Amino acid sequence: MNLTARGWALVGAGVAWCAVAFVVGQRDLWWPGLFLALLPVASLLLLLPGTARLRVQRRVSPARLGVGGTARVELLLEPGGIALGGVSRVRDLLPDALGDARWYGFAAGLGRWRQSVRYELRPRRRGRHAIGPVERSVADGLGLARARFTARGSTEVLVTPRVEPLSNQRGASGVGQATDTTLLRTGLGSADDVLVREYQQGDDVRRIHWRSSAHTGQLMVRREERAWDPSATVVVDNRALAYSSRAHDERLEWVVSAAASVSIHLLRDGFDLGLVAADGRLLSPHRLGSGREEVVLEHLAELATDPAPSLREALGASGRGAEGQLLVAVLGRVDAADLDALADAGRHGRACWAVLVPRSREDANSADAVRATGWKCVVAGPGTSIAAAWHELGVEDER
Repeated sequence: MNLTARGWALVGAGVAWCAVAFVVGQRDLWWPGLFLALLPVASLLLLLPGTARLRVQRRVSPARLGVGGTARVELLLEPGGIALGGVSRVRDLLPDALGDARWYGFAAGLGRWRQSVRYELRPRRRGRHAIGPVERSVADGLGLARARFTARGSTEVLVTPRVEPLSNQRGASGVGQATDTTLLRTGLGSADDVLVREYQQGDDVRRIHWRSSAHTGQLMVRREERAWDPSATVVVDNRALAYSSRAHDERLEWVVSAAASVSIHLLRDGFDLGLVAADGRLLSPHRLGSGREEVVLEHLAELATDPAPSLREALGASGRGAEGQLLVAVLGRVDAADLDALADAGRHGRACWAVLVPRSREDANSADAVRATGWKCVVAGPGTSIAAAWHELGVEDER
């Protein structure tokens, strides 16, 4: 608690008034000076009851949203003591990724008041962020004294990458609905082409073949009517060496957003999806079952840079047991070692697509080297639509 500049000015004026009254010998003039000097002190004392602990309930809807989305936050405020009036302001302390913290003012009222404050939140960057704690500022009606304190407690919100809708490249090899003949043309089929197979997480229990299960001693499921299951792997290049050292590189955010957009697009097109990070970690294994989109977005929301020196681990992981699948890589940069790994990954007879997000003109020229390894490659990045880059890949594949 402290006096404001106006309060200190009033105290100074009152003291000066009393000093003048003393010099001229007019003691009756002391009382106005004392009133001016003591009024800010009285305002400060009146704020004391209202500085009791503040109870805060925070409701965030939704608690999970994408970059650029809108969340509605409601603060339910209830002081622990009896307030004697004044003007109160509150704000949620926010990280920079969630926007700027704004003050919201209201009259505190008398007694045990309760107040509700609502505002909207528009996240700027992906990640898991904390909203709060609440900072409260209480002032008297004359603006002579002010008390500021913080009410503990925060709420977590998950911000997923921005996802752009992508077009179905029905005329491009290896992309489209699971029923497209283009998939058959590129051989994106499963090697397990039999009537029954082992049960895997996410399979519909109605497809369980009980006779085969009893014969083998483990759960078996009937194959779907089609003789192939389309599958795809998305490699996201999150190597630290591919991006700048500053806290937030827009190129990395674009790469993650592109990986999210492609992954969600393929999942909705009926593909079994594997999402692989630069160090070879399988962020989203095939056949996750229900909630696959949520799992993919959650992993990408918290994806940080990795010290992996090359893409060999990631491309190696994408090739394990993945003959005949579609392979999509969103790359931050490539060097000679990466080109060798790309060439090895392209020898499995699958469709290989790459989106290169260069840091410089020299990096952009490496797109030709990527194409020389047998990959379809386009150059894109911040300022470029992900949907446009995806469409360009399909157009290039048809050439």
